[in-house]
Amino acid sequence: MGQKSEKNNIILSICIPTYNRASLLKEALDSIFAQVNELNRDKVEIVVADNSSNRETAALVEKIRGRAPVTINYHKNENNIGFDRNLLKVVELARGKYCWPLGDDDLLAEGALAAVCKELERSQEIDIFLGEKEDFYLTPDRPMRRRRIMDLQEARVFDFHQPQELDNYFCSNQKLIAFLNYISIVVFSRKRWLGVKQKENFVGTGYIHVYVLQMLLWGPERGMLKYLPFALTRRRWGTDPDYNLEEKLRMDFQMFHQIAAAVFAERKYIWLIDDRVIRNDGFSWAVRVKINEPVRFLTVHLPFLIKRYWDHPLFWVKIFPLILAPGFVLRLLRGTYRRLVKGESFGMREFFEG
Repeated sequence: MGQKSEKNNIILSICIPTYNRASLLKEALDSIFAQVNELNRDKVEIVVADNSSNRETAALVEKIRGRAPVTINYHKNENNIGFDRNLLKVVELARGKYCWPLGDDDLLAEGALAAVCKELERSQEIDIFLGEKEDFYLTPDRPMRRRRIMDLQEARVFDFHQPQELDNYFCSNQKLIAFLNYISIVVFSRKRWLGVKQKENFVGTGYIHVYVLQMLLWGPERGMLKYLPFALTRRRWGTDPDYNLEEKLRMDFQMFHQIAAAVFAERKYIWLIDDRVIRNDGFSWAVRVKINEPVRFLTVHLPFLIKRYWDHPLFWVKIFPLILAPGFVLRLLRGTYRRLVKGESFGMREFFEG
């Protein structure tokens, strides 16, 4: 089907920042096309912000536009402007009242588009919708174990204008992902996103979305979040670029702390965000650095972490004992966790990789 007319009835913009992943982008687009129907085709658009990829991405979009059931707004940056600016660009280009950022290697979960459109039409006072996810390793036929973000069986609205609601939200979950670091399970008000100030302070960190979304909800104006107990996205694991482990360790610990300090006036919430980092992503990166760079972990990173987290009991229980654990033990424990808890499927070589 051809493109839609210029009249703007768009409620939802599915926003995809991309860079040199044409084959994966095609899968993402196909997962959207499969869920477009007569009820939503005039209300949805796709916006692709190409961060100066090779020619394959532009060729793919040009080819696929001819059969697209909804409008595809494609923009290619002249130069690579980095993840943060590209994410800001794709939201800027959108026309919908709400934006749903989708990683270019992720897929929509089955039935998610219809469910989200229904939510947007009946809950227009909500600033952010947060859903669940399904994980798979490299290809959709290799599903991983389902691990819920929040232990709620029904939808729930958190109105952060109410004095106790933020405390309720922190009590409802222990996972860092509930604090909006994974963009593909978040649908947000474009107007509220654009209204957040001082974005430039976090451009170049890779965490611009965390700052904007947290500020939107928990900054001076506060906002409303609706938790959706069903999967919005199928998240692909195993395609992330090779990170500098030491840099990623410091960035996770530093950036979540700095963002929390910018968002929250109360010290206790900054402390609680730090605790979520220790419990989740930060611990994972600390383990990997200890495995791969044991000397630097002990001489450089551990002193930094002690200075920052000395008042967190969880740090002394979960991260400090890493100094005593031999590398081969950590590799065994990490491989076992990835296989049995996360449900990743890989060979023995990957099992022992740090």
